[in-house]
Amino acid sequence: MIYTSSCTPVPIPNIDICSFLFLPNEYNQKRAHNRPILIDGNSGKTLSYAQVRDQCSRLAAGWRDQLGLKKGDVVAVFAPNQYDHALLYFSILGAQCTVTPGNPNYTKAEFEHQLRTSNAQAIVTVPELLPTLSQLATECGIPRERVLLFGDRAVDGYQSFYSLMSNRSITYPLPESNAADDVAFICFSSGTTGVAKGVMLTHRNFVAQMLIVTLFEYPHGAPETDVILAFLPFYHIFGLTTLCLRAFYTMNPVVIMYKYDLQKMCQLVQQHTVTVLPIVPPVAVHLAKSPIVQQYNLSSLRMIGCGAAPLGREHIDALNLRINAPVRQGYGMTETTAGCIYQKVGISPAGSTGVLINNMECKLVDADGNAVGPDQDGEILLRGPTIMKGYINNATANAETFTEGGWMRTGDVARFDSQYNEFFIVDRIKELIKYKGYQVAPAELEAVLMSHKDVADCCVVGVYDAAEATELPRAYVVLQSTADRTEAFAEQLVQYVASHVTRHKHLRAGVRFIDVVPKSPSGKILRRQVREWVKQEMQDKASETQARL
Repeated sequence: MIYTSSCTPVPIPNIDICSFLFLPNEYNQKRAHNRPILIDGNSGKTLSYAQVRDQCSRLAAGWRDQLGLKKGDVVAVFAPNQYDHALLYFSILGAQCTVTPGNPNYTKAEFEHQLRTSNAQAIVTVPELLPTLSQLATECGIPRERVLLFGDRAVDGYQSFYSLMSNRSITYPLPESNAADDVAFICFSSGTTGVAKGVMLTHRNFVAQMLIVTLFEYPHGAPETDVILAFLPFYHIFGLTTLCLRAFYTMNPVVIMYKYDLQKMCQLVQQHTVTVLPIVPPVAVHLAKSPIVQQYNLSSLRMIGCGAAPLGREHIDALNLRINAPVRQGYGMTETTAGCIYQKVGISPAGSTGVLINNMECKLVDADGNAVGPDQDGEILLRGPTIMKGYINNATANAETFTEGGWMRTGDVARFDSQYNEFFIVDRIKELIKYKGYQVAPAELEAVLMSHKDVADCCVVGVYDAAEATELPRAYVVLQSTADRTEAFAEQLVQYVASHVTRHKHLRAGVRFIDVVPKSPSGKILRRQVREWVKQEMQDKASETQARL
């Protein structure tokens, strides 16, 4: 059975991103070009649409004329959010090069993996990362003059990317472009289940995402009065699509934070009368529980968008006690150019992930690849114009991911509810715990734990019990500051979960208290790291046993 979107299909033009944004379109023909739309939340510096268009065109010429880059060359960008981040991205795309954005908190080995896998020919970064990245540039054969910086000054002889500004401007549409095949971004997956892979996303992928999601959200056009706050990282697909591309397409001001800070976020919402706040689940918990929130006027918020991981009903209810704005969730991944299933505000039932957006198709399959019908759990397979071109230089992963007919496996499990005609995400296949043949979804147990007033955060993983030859669920829990880390309280939490779920989902491996749950910058729990804790604990116990013999 194939599920298709009930929304009207949208024609996707065969056009590159820059031409789509800078040639006349639905929004730039109607809205003021001199209005500040990129706003530095720290310094107050701004860039208007007109400034970005002009500087992008001249910088694009500079990438070609001064550095000699050619179509298809890759530029790596490693930096926390900058107010001119979008300008940089557009200039690289305008030069018909490819951007590979990366996490500035990477280790040296992770930087190197991305540089070599993407075959980067240039780097843009911040001065703080120069000691590591300048060395890697040399090792990877990237010339010194192709290592550039954010900011307006040179550091240790490394120039600002503004030094590329040319008197010549490129023109649109870009020549000899093939939007369906030309790779715009190589975004590296978070690596929560293995080595990070380079996801090749084309210009058409992003143009389709901008058109489809904007129309889905705003059938009558995006409100001109919206102001958006951006702390989500611009190297992650959520921040890249929502805050760099779609917001620029609709010409809505974006107030930019270098990194997440709850107090600064609340301050900027109040100062700039922010109306739209994209967040991840841990931030929802902070908004619902931190006393800082009550010090600020956040009444301007009309919409909170939450992604990257599921957010439970109890957190939404707690959040809405403080902020009277709907929380809309969706489903997507790097490989789908972000969201492709979204909730309908005020319509979707609690726990739903939503409906397919325009132009997208989905089917759910069992472990043998057979399609399953409504009200049955199955892996999500997707097809449509936002699906990635593939993983760079990884034929094995591509073969495992794409199936006959152009369907892309997601590794996520969902159910299509026939009562509501909406999708409900169950969990990731690789994160499911198998207890004596029964499947236990960590996300379900985590939602139960998070409903406890003394739990600030948590992660559930399976612990292998050799005696019973099965996995047992265990919770790693971060407590509120008012709670005590005692064995008695750990047992209380075990019983609390037991009172909410069936027997095979009980926390038979107990509760461990920790200081922080390891997460990626986008908010996903790094279960692999938690499983390493389990592995180390088992090794330590084995060593102690051996020592006593």
